[in-house]
Amino acid sequence: MWPRSLFAEHPLVRRWVIVSVLCGTAAAAILVAWTILLAGVINDGFIQKQSFGDVLPLLELMAVLLLLRAACIWLAEISSQRASGLLRSQIRSDTLAHLVRVGPAGLSNERTAEITTTLGQGIDSLDPYLSRFLPAAALSAIVPAGVFVTIGILDPWTTLILLFTGPMLILLLAVIGRRTRSLTEQRFEQLGWLSSFYLDMIQGLATLKAFGRAEEGAEMVEQVSRRYGEATMDVLRTAFQTSLMMEWAATAATALVAVQISFRLIRGDLSFDLALAVLMLTPEFFAPLRRLAIEYHAGQEGNTALERIAEITAIPTQRLANPSTETPAAETPATEDRSTSQIKSLESGAVQFGAVQSGAAQFGAVQFDSVGFTYPEANSAALEQVSFEIRHGETVALVGPSGAGKSTLAKLLMQFMQPDQGQICRDGIPIQRIEHSEWRRVISWVPQQPAVFAGTVAENIALGKPGSSLTQIRKAARVACAEEFIDALPEGFNTLLGENGLRLSGGQRQRLAIARAAIMNTPLVLLDEFTAHLDEETEAQVVSAMASLMQGRTALVIAHRAATIASADRIVNLEAGHVIEATR
Repeated sequence: MWPRSLFAEHPLVRRWVIVSVLCGTAAAAILVAWTILLAGVINDGFIQKQSFGDVLPLLELMAVLLLLRAACIWLAEISSQRASGLLRSQIRSDTLAHLVRVGPAGLSNERTAEITTTLGQGIDSLDPYLSRFLPAAALSAIVPAGVFVTIGILDPWTTLILLFTGPMLILLLAVIGRRTRSLTEQRFEQLGWLSSFYLDMIQGLATLKAFGRAEEGAEMVEQVSRRYGEATMDVLRTAFQTSLMMEWAATAATALVAVQISFRLIRGDLSFDLALAVLMLTPEFFAPLRRLAIEYHAGQEGNTALERIAEITAIPTQRLANPSTETPAAETPATEDRSTSQIKSLESGAVQFGAVQSGAAQFGAVQFDSVGFTYPEANSAALEQVSFEIRHGETVALVGPSGAGKSTLAKLLMQFMQPDQGQICRDGIPIQRIEHSEWRRVISWVPQQPAVFAGTVAENIALGKPGSSLTQIRKAARVACAEEFIDALPEGFNTLLGENGLRLSGGQRQRLAIARAAIMNTPLVLLDEFTAHLDEETEAQVVSAMASLMQGRTALVIAHRAATIASADRIVNLEAGHVIEATR
């Protein structure tokens, strides 16, 4: 069971696994030679009554072989561990990079806890898979063949028994292994459900208690935990049964070989040294198969994890721009050079809050040209034929009822996803042709529900501009009316925040997000209900500060509150995915 596609994507891992298998094969070959020498020493020393000096060279050779075998086993172990660590590191980074390309819109229908479990425990289960199961699987094919040939040279009659019992053991392992695979998949699925239930319980504990459903939720978690425990015991029970049956079968086959050798030895048809060598080599014929049975459970866990990882990496990334929006190939390089050079010119200015960066005057306008978008499996379009323009330095308020498509439009502007129809342009240049990393440098975003990461307050503010000085961070916090409450924290800007800003209120988290946007100092600002969690007094302060910040900048503000809309140059009314009217 060799994952060819996996090794094709990770050639260095393949090399380390090959080294491990070669070292394991060498160790097995040395053991075969050592066993034959041991049979010769016993025959010469005890049966032939030779002196100690006569057998001493053989003993010395056996000692050297033992040292060589120990070195081969050590190298095999080191190589397999190196391959395991390298593969897990690469898969983890590749999977995370793919999730970044998928974006938040692509992950909206996925279960967060299941993905987290796969990236954590799932990837960790690849350690025994790669370091133990794969070498065992390879050696179970190579070593028995070599031992079989060796025994065939020493005693062809014994090979007839091995030729019958060997395939029987392989067939037994395949039959039981199929059940093990099914049980392992069920266990992994139950683990995903258990993680999801725990996450839902912890995040919604206040809601469950408020509605008197906390005990019922705990009972549901207990039921899922019980099912996961039962699935785990089924897997372990099957693994133990497989190992036990393989041991019994191998012992019975070895006993059968011992019986026929004994009769032939008594009749004088076989010499003592050959009989002893064959008898000691027979368990080595079955040893790799017994080891494979022991590691089969780890192999199935690894296979299941790889399937889950493949499902995650199969999540579609952002859709490419519509072919109809692309210009001929001959025009593309010049267009891309012009767009890239203009964006880079926006980064040349010094960071001064309340003043536009040098080069921002070249930013121009943002046009939404017949933009349409439909979410997967949705019955109707979220946006349809949406067209309007945000001129340079203009603040446009986007208003409308819930579900009108305002947040969808914001996600399209942020390039979290691409429109099905039409295009979003900057000075006539589709933003889909601009590298995402370049586009991120000219647009800042304050979402409805900002994420706060485990780290210091300063690190959270400087998220979009790493390496910012404390002075710059303070200025950004001052713009967001956040400096006062930050200074009141136990360690000020160095205060560690808990998961999702556990120490902060909703309004404080919102002001932290505004500070992030302020420190980036971009010529284009997107504000999605940025005052939603603020009281009237704080809202007035933040609106005033943001008005100062947005002077000379291009801004799209999604809002409901009158105070926020009042500062806009134009208002675009969106309803059911259509632009109803645009007023001043």
